[in-house]
This record gives sequence, structure tokens and C-alpha cells, in this order.
Amino acid sequence: MNELSGTRNQMHVIRLYGYHGLIRYFIIISLLMICSPAHLFSQSQDEEIRNQIEREIESAIEETDSEESDASLEEVLEFIEELARQPLNINRASADDLMQIPGLGFRLATNIVNYRLANAPFTSIEQLSRVEGIGAATLQRIRPYLTVGSTRETSRDFYLNRRFWTNNGRFEGIMRYQQVLQQQEGYLRPDSLGGFLGSPVKYYQRFRYSSNQVSLNITQVKEPGESLARPTDFDFTSWHIAIRELGRLQQFIVGDYTVAFGQGLLLWNSGAFGKGRDVTHGIAKNERGIRPFTSAQQSNGFRGVAASLGNRFQVTGFYSNRKRTATVAGNGLVNFPADHGLHRTVNEMSRRNNLNQETFGGRLRVQIPVGFIGVSAFHNRFDQEIARGSQHYQRHRFSGNDLYGYSFDYRILAGNSIHFGELAFTGNGGYGLLSGFRLQVGRETDLAIAYRRYHERLQSIFGSAFGEQSGRPGNEHGFYTGLRHSISGTIRVSGYFDHFRFPAPRFQTRQPTSGYDWLGLIEYNPTRDLNLYALIRYKLREHEYSSKDDYGRDIRLLDDQKRTGIRIHAGYQVHPRVRLRTRFDLVRARAAVSEPVWGYLVFQDIRLIVRSNLRIDARITMFDTDGFESRVFQFENDLLYVMSNIMLFDQGQRMYLLIHYQATKWLEFWLKAATTVYENRNVIGSGLNQIVGNIKSDIGIQARMRF
Repeated sequence: MNELSGTRNQMHVIRLYGYHGLIRYFIIISLLMICSPAHLFSQSQDEEIRNQIEREIESAIEETDSEESDASLEEVLEFIEELARQPLNINRASADDLMQIPGLGFRLATNIVNYRLANAPFTSIEQLSRVEGIGAATLQRIRPYLTVGSTRETSRDFYLNRRFWTNNGRFEGIMRYQQVLQQQEGYLRPDSLGGFLGSPVKYYQRFRYSSNQVSLNITQVKEPGESLARPTDFDFTSWHIAIRELGRLQQFIVGDYTVAFGQGLLLWNSGAFGKGRDVTHGIAKNERGIRPFTSAQQSNGFRGVAASLGNRFQVTGFYSNRKRTATVAGNGLVNFPADHGLHRTVNEMSRRNNLNQETFGGRLRVQIPVGFIGVSAFHNRFDQEIARGSQHYQRHRFSGNDLYGYSFDYRILAGNSIHFGELAFTGNGGYGLLSGFRLQVGRETDLAIAYRRYHERLQSIFGSAFGEQSGRPGNEHGFYTGLRHSISGTIRVSGYFDHFRFPAPRFQTRQPTSGYDWLGLIEYNPTRDLNLYALIRYKLREHEYSSKDDYGRDIRLLDDQKRTGIRIHAGYQVHPRVRLRTRFDLVRARAAVSEPVWGYLVFQDIRLIVRSNLRIDARITMFDTDGFESRVFQFENDLLYVMSNIMLFDQGQRMYLLIHYQATKWLEFWLKAATTVYENRNVIGSGLNQIVGNIKSDIGIQARMRF
């Protein structure tokens, strides 16, 4: 035993020595970056905007554990990309529209609208600097998502004029092919033994026409393993016809749509981020109302009709009737519908769309001089009875056929602070409360505080509120404090502390548990082309383990589960056509009643603008972890609208190459090839996704046409 312990300690010493070497490598690279003549170069405006959008997306998701999160991050990615592609007209956008822009909260959005009403329309984006609260840094952050519009937009045409309906109109067609190149277990088994019915290809296509007033869309996807015998046999098809901004009619949608009201405690199925690097803005949601649905996320959204009418007093109503897939539980019961929507095997196909879900609801919202107040409600009915589940953590989950819920929410501007919150109730007697505020302390400091109390019986089946547990809110109490301070024009520090408690059993536990986590971040931007930051995050959660008492009886005890992550990152635009990024991540994790385990990740990537129409991204990553507990994550550039937050564990390397080529003004292509090579594994994955070997490679090809 002592010999084994000594060997283990020697292994950690060797690895830590390797970590120190990697840290020295990172410091040398960073010093070279700082000492290089960055002032000799300046990146093009287009490339700067592209990098900024990428940073917004990455900073929002890089702390998200893909194993724990069921939030629809792909839809949020698509939302941000679409916002950058079709910027908002600041002379027509409402406060609600402006609040969807990263970096613009309720206060700044209101200030922009009030300035516009009190003065002449904006003639340039730079004039936003005259708005109270918008400095150079904020203006730089929001610029990619705004436009002053054309002369035609500032003087609306009549509704019967064809140009009114087609103003700023464009057609977009996307076709995407993705595939894992190695053969997986599901394709080796015959159908009778649970093998996949279709090919390993994932195929996606979308055709959309949109203008300022109209949106027409059809999206279709075939997941790997699903069959596609004919062009009409796509497993999932999403479509909509939408009209917007016709006088008092804000939105009218037929087909697929999403709903996002209040703070997400009751109705929010359009995707959301959780805790992360944006420590003061991430706790409060800026509601999106009803919006057309274009994503391939099959578990999100409604299908039916929805409309929103009014300005200061706004009325929204929606009705949905859609088919869902649920596992048969026996005795005439089914489980709650699955999130993934996969239909690859005979068993999965046998229960395809075997559950009907009918939902209707609405919202009343009033704009008052200092903010908004709103009331939302829904009623949902399944045509089969839902089983509760037999596990301890499923004790308070929804069961039966019918469920209703209602909520009250507010957003109030008071001096230098913004107050927000929502109180929700569901028909089974559950309730939830989220309340908080953001305070601007001087010009350089922001403070955010939020309290949440989600009762264990809260059955918010359409919700996605802020909390430690991603996805539907429930069974959680917590208190969050976030602080951000600019020491100077080049240095900013930020951090948060969040304490949480689960009053009822959660997954893999039978008793109440608690925990806390905190994050610290320092950012240094000495020049426009150089970005450095260091981040540390620590999380402690109680976890159960089995033991025996003095009489030999089985008992369940609690121990702390801990995880510490340290990151050092440098990004450098060495030339208008060349960007370098280097990152080092170190993880220390300890499961309940276990010894600590370690992991690290280091990557170097490069972006080359070969020509104005050809961009290449490449990265090589080395990772070494003691196992799943010390797993590491990295956000990757990918095909347009594809979200890649890759989880890595064990030992190996990962490489990818992404090429974006714009052949003409109306046609562009993407190609991504990636390979992960494991040094200590001969089998990758498990079950039907298992690969025999130590290499996993995948390829993706995408084309987009725009007219």
C-alpha cells in the first residue's frame, strides 16, 4: 500500500513539474507578446468586430459544463450571430430590442430611447457617446449590433406598398453535413439488436426569407443514426411564418416559436446562460417575448400561433399543440418527454411522437415611468398521464396530465440601481422567487446581488431561471454577489460568490445538501491588439456516499466534493491578418471520500486572414487529466450556428482546422476537420456511441447562399 502511495505521489510530482514547465512556456509567450511592437499593426474593422462577437459568445459559455447543462446554448449562439448579421436600427428599436444586445441593460436601453425622443434621430453610431452612461468601452462593445438605418427606414412606407414588406429583405439557404469518421457500435449492430437504422451522417438544412416586417423559415435536421429514405422524411422539421412591427402589432407568428418572459422562472424556452465571467449582468434576464424559432433544438419551442399587441401596455397570447417523444413507463404511464428527440433505433422509432402536448398562455405587461411590471400564465395538458419516477430526487417532479402556473415580475430603475425579480406559482402548490438588483457605484464599479428561493415542489416545466442547477428551476435556495471594478483603462477585476442549498434530494442524493462557489478574474488590455486575463474558480458541493454504522447497517453520509480551476489566457493580433491565442488551464478536483485528482489543458491557436474572402482557424490542444472528475473544457470555432464546448479527459491531443471561404457575395463555404488522439485509451465512448481505438475524428462541411 505504501509503495502504491509513493508511486502515486511521484506521478503527481512529475506532472506538477510538467505544469510548471507549461506555465513558464506561457509566461515567455506572453512576455514576447507584450514586448512585440504591437503599435505597428492595427487590425481591420471587420476582423475586430468578428473577434469581439466571438469573445462575447466564448465568455458566456466557457464555464458551462456540457454534462450538467441542458440549456439551449445553440439557440443563443444563433441569436447573437443573427443580431450581428442584421443589426438593430437605433432610430426604431424599442428598449426591449436594445436590451438583447450584449452590454446593454435596462438603464442604457432606456437612456438611448429617451435621448432619441428628446433629440433628432441618430445619424451615426458614434453619436451614442452623447447618451448618458455610454462610454468608449461600451460603445465599442455594442457597435457590431447597431445601425442607424437607411432613409427609407426612417420614413416608413405604407403597408400596401411592396417595398414596405421587402425592405432589407434577404434569402438565406444553409446546408450542413457532419460526421464522425470512425465506426461506432450502433452501426455495427443489426436492427434487431438495437443498432442504428440510418447512416452516421448528420444533415441540416435551413431556408429563410426575412425582411424588417416578415420572416418565413423552414429548418430540417437528420441526426446521426436516424434514417432518411426520402427528402420528406426528415426526423425533425421546424417552420414559421411571422409578421412584426405593424403599428401596435409587435409580433404575429404561425408555426414554431419560443417564449421568454420575465426572469425565466415560469416561461423561458429560448435558451439562456448561467454563471460565468460576466459577473454582474448574468443574473438578470432581458426578456425576449415571443420570437420565431429557427434552431434545430428539438426539445425547445412551441408550435401553433402567438401574437403580441401594444406598446406601453402590451398583451401577448399563445397556443401550442405539438407531438413529443416519451419513454413508456408501463401501466398506462409515460415518462416526461425526452429533451434530445433522437429516433435512431427500432425502440426509439416505436415511441416517436407518442405524446401530445397542448399549451396555451399569455402575458400582460405595463411600461411605467421607471420600468416594467408583468403578469404571465400558462396551462399545459398531456394526452397521457406522466409518471413521477421512483428515485428520491424525482419525488417532487411533475406527474399527471394537467399543470398550470402564473407569475408576477418587475424591472425597476431607481437612481443608480436596477431592481428585478419574479414570483411564480405552479398548480401543485410549488412556488419560486428570484429578486435582485444591479448598482453602479461610481463610474468604475458595478455591484450585483440576487436572492433565489425555488421550492422543491416548483414544477416550472418551461422555465430556465438563474441558479446553480441549469435548466428548469426548482429545489434550490441561493444568495449571489458579483462585483466588477475597473482599476484603470487597461485593468479590470471582477468576481462573484454564490452560496446555495438544495432542501430536497437532488440527483444521486437522498437528503438535503449545500455548497458554494466563487470566481475571480483579472483582465489586462495594454493595447487594442493584446488581451490577457487570469481566472480562478472554486466550487464546493456536498455529495453522498455509502458507508456502514457500528452495527454493519448501510448508511448514507455527506462529504465535500471540490473543484478548483485556474486559467491563464493571452490573445494577440500580431498583424491585421494574424491572430494568436494561447491558454493554460489547470484543474484540481476531489470527489467525496476520494483523493484529489489533477488535470491540465494547454492550447495554441492561430487565425490567418489569407485573403479578404478566406479565413483559416487552427488549434492544437494538449490535455492530461487523471480521469473524468478532473475534466477540462474548451470553446471551439465551428461551422456557422454550431455550438462547440468540448469536454476532454484522460490524456491526449486534439487538433482542428476550420476554413471559411466566401466564393462570391452570395455563396460561402465552411470546412472543419478535427481529431482527438488519446494516449491511454483503446476505447472511446460507451454504448451505441462506442469506438474501438484511440482516435476520434469528425468532419463538417457547410454552404450558405444569401440573396
